[in-house]
Amino acid sequence: MERSAKVALLRRTGLLAPLSEPEIEALVAACPERALGPGQALCHEGEEGHEMYVVLAGNVVVSKAGKQVAVGRPGDCFGEMALIERRERAATLRALDDTRVLEIPEAVFREHVSGNPASLMALLRVFSERSRHDLDGLVSANLKLLAQADEMDRKNRELTETRRQLEHRNRDLERISALDTLTQIANRGRFDAALRQEWRRCARDESPLSLVFCDIDYFKRFNDTYGHQAGDQCLVRVAQAMDETLNRPADFVARYGGEEFIALLVDTGVEGARMLAERMRARVESLRVEHRASDVATHLTVSLGVATVVPRAAIRPEDLVALADRALYAAKAGGRNRVATTDELPAAGAAPAKPEAP
Repeated sequence: MERSAKVALLRRTGLLAPLSEPEIEALVAACPERALGPGQALCHEGEEGHEMYVVLAGNVVVSKAGKQVAVGRPGDCFGEMALIERRERAATLRALDDTRVLEIPEAVFREHVSGNPASLMALLRVFSERSRHDLDGLVSANLKLLAQADEMDRKNRELTETRRQLEHRNRDLERISALDTLTQIANRGRFDAALRQEWRRCARDESPLSLVFCDIDYFKRFNDTYGHQAGDQCLVRVAQAMDETLNRPADFVARYGGEEFIALLVDTGVEGARMLAERMRARVESLRVEHRASDVATHLTVSLGVATVVPRAAIRPEDLVALADRALYAAKAGGRNRVATTDELPAAGAAPAKPEAP
């Protein structure tokens, strides 16, 4: 580039415009030029800066933290801040294409530029504009952060509400999965889990645990006589009657299967369990549900077996269920519509009479 073209270009540069033409010519004569190929770096972010640059031809890419933030064109100045404040360069300058720049070292700057009040004022305006730009950038970034924080807070609230709903639904699912769909009392799975839990507790406390096994007398005949819909209603009413008989939160009734129900009674001895079973029997009988196909009565009745143990290592929860089942068998064999306990079971080797089919 001819010197006259350089001088004309520098006269259009805000920082150097206050200099006279002879002063600019002297500046050009004192400064080296640098030619850069595409992609070649002029300086790097973080380096110490002791010179400033004026783009004479081509284009310079300005990048911070690896991201392009601007493009410098002929007449643009770079590096004033690092030169004046003697601090690290704030950005990397890299040629976008074939580029030529005028390099103004610190000594030349002091000799030809810093002594000119108008140039210094122009430099102050540059600093002021950049500071204002930086401040605006900070304000904009702060507003974005606030907006992001609000959005994050909103999403956190949504997430908290979603988690609350999921926990509520999970509790509902757990409750539903533990209930018998017809009678809405505990199902077999819930009973098995509760029996194991209470078994461990009673074994630790050396306290009694009782079961009441219940079977509806001649239920198959009831279904055959009145239909399955009436049979389902009968199961619901028996379940409610047994459940309403309980008076302690830890005790509960479960549908064991078909027309069989089982009650778990914690910290309850055999006499207390027998009395509760008798109340259950009487409560079902008081429903006065017609059952003309029964050989026991003209209304619905139940038979119940009671078993009680103090859990210990030699026996298992299944053994208690088996004992209650044997007691129920004895109640049915003894004429139905009655309560039998394990104390009433025949001695080993004696075979009780087999009850008629239900």
